[in-house]
Amino acid sequence: MSEVKKVKNEYIKESSDGLRGTIHQEIQDKSSTKFTADNVQLLKFHGIYQQDDRDKRQELKKEGLDREYIFMIRTKNPGGGNITPDQWNALNQISNQWSDGSLRITTRECFQLHGIGKTNLWNTLNSLNKNLISSYGACGDIVRNTVASPISDVREDYSYNAQALAREIDKATLAQSRGYYEIWVDGQKVTTKINRDKIEKDDLYKEDYLPRKFKIGVGHQLDNSIDIYTHDIGIMPIIDGELIGLNILVGGGLGSHHRQSQTFPRLADELGMCEEKDIIKVVRKIVEIQRDHGCRTNRKRARMKYLLDEWGVEKFRDELESRLGFSLKDYYKIVPSTIDDYYGWNKQKQDGKFYCGIFVENGRIKDKNSVMLKSGLTEIISKFKVESRLTATQDFIMVNIDESDVPKISDMLKQFNIDTNEKYSTLRKASMACPAFPTCGLAIAEAERFLPFLIDDLEGRGYGNEKIKIRMSGCPNSCSRPPVSEIGIIGASVRKYNIYLGGDFYGRRLNRLFLELVDDTELANKISRLIDYWKANKKNENEDFGDFCNNYDFAKLKQIAQ
Repeated sequence: MSEVKKVKNEYIKESSDGLRGTIHQEIQDKSSTKFTADNVQLLKFHGIYQQDDRDKRQELKKEGLDREYIFMIRTKNPGGGNITPDQWNALNQISNQWSDGSLRITTRECFQLHGIGKTNLWNTLNSLNKNLISSYGACGDIVRNTVASPISDVREDYSYNAQALAREIDKATLAQSRGYYEIWVDGQKVTTKINRDKIEKDDLYKEDYLPRKFKIGVGHQLDNSIDIYTHDIGIMPIIDGELIGLNILVGGGLGSHHRQSQTFPRLADELGMCEEKDIIKVVRKIVEIQRDHGCRTNRKRARMKYLLDEWGVEKFRDELESRLGFSLKDYYKIVPSTIDDYYGWNKQKQDGKFYCGIFVENGRIKDKNSVMLKSGLTEIISKFKVESRLTATQDFIMVNIDESDVPKISDMLKQFNIDTNEKYSTLRKASMACPAFPTCGLAIAEAERFLPFLIDDLEGRGYGNEKIKIRMSGCPNSCSRPPVSEIGIIGASVRKYNIYLGGDFYGRRLNRLFLELVDDTELANKISRLIDYWKANKKNENEDFGDFCNNYDFAKLKQIAQ
């Protein structure tokens, strides 16, 4: 029987010499503004995506010119922080000097810097690393940035430090190759092939790494802002006076492909519970199972959710326990019942300290019109030496602020027209979009540039105070997590979207396809009709929009929406 042929990415990884490829040599090549195809794949492991300005693509093509290649760098930021004042100032300066001037908070609590030219790529990465800001493993077929509640160490009613666990997981799942540091930090090779095999021995990833990206989230009973059911591994600390154990969920993931039924979003399964002392071993063994059994012949089916779908949770648990050498405890039946929005001023458990959550529309930190968000944050952070955190809903938190500084910082926020909470509608604060055009190569339709106008329209019709979660993605990869929103809007064609309904406000249920290929000019009309119908027909004041739609006949709702 002939061996099944793996996808090309697998051979690229295996022959990459520890993810080095010929990246170092191509950086030196000033004659080209882009990297060769194999190195483009390897750059992802370094936290770098090669992109182009899609607003200019067609015009350049008409003129017979090549694309205008640019690069995006994504930082690694376990648990959303801590970001020191020096690191913030470095990010501000670097983004002003070498990227498009903005900082983009991601749904995995990282920063993205967009619009970097190839000639500035080394300077950017080198400067980030000099300030202890890494991008290693932020992308690629590897364990990505581990997300967690970013204020679990400072909020008074949180008794488990999820942030600290996120940092432990990040350290335990970091690739051992020194290639990243040789290329971007040292600027030259510092290890020879002879001693590399010993120094870089990687028992977790070996030479072929993982079949696909791998995402881990540490949740909390009081806060499902990370959408714990959407990760390859979800970890939920169970507290009843004291820590009982850590619940483990496996096999979540939201990406799919339109009209390809073999791909689909999936919520994670309840696997079991382990003691805190065993969690790192459990995580590594789960990653090893995906490494050994995940699909390497079809990248569309390579995420661990498809392995769970094929095996079932019982077989997966049996395989895990055989590798662990001990049995998991039964899953502790509990679901997260709230979402923390972090907004405004909040007292910390630390005496005399406060944190302040700031809404950042779609995660884009920049100065726009009269709202001097980037400049204002920079001045406040510099003056008061404020530490900061990022959230999985693309917002920004300043932490460990002295009580005596609260009124001074409040005044400065007003000076720069930065509103922490009150200015923005409930609907807007619950919305989220991915970047999409013009930088993302996978975007089918607009997202970040369109969603604010859709919210404007809905607010203008009087729906701003409605507690409804709307998420928009430019393609079905679903980076803004629309499949677990009450209204999911996913790009399906140019200026056309599929609408999904019936999700849960708290991220505990998938929504379902409702309408296909809706023109962008009709989105507000259809959503408005649905909201009106919900308000007039819901069972009681406590029936959320998503629950109403999930329990209602979609055929009837389609008649209403038309």
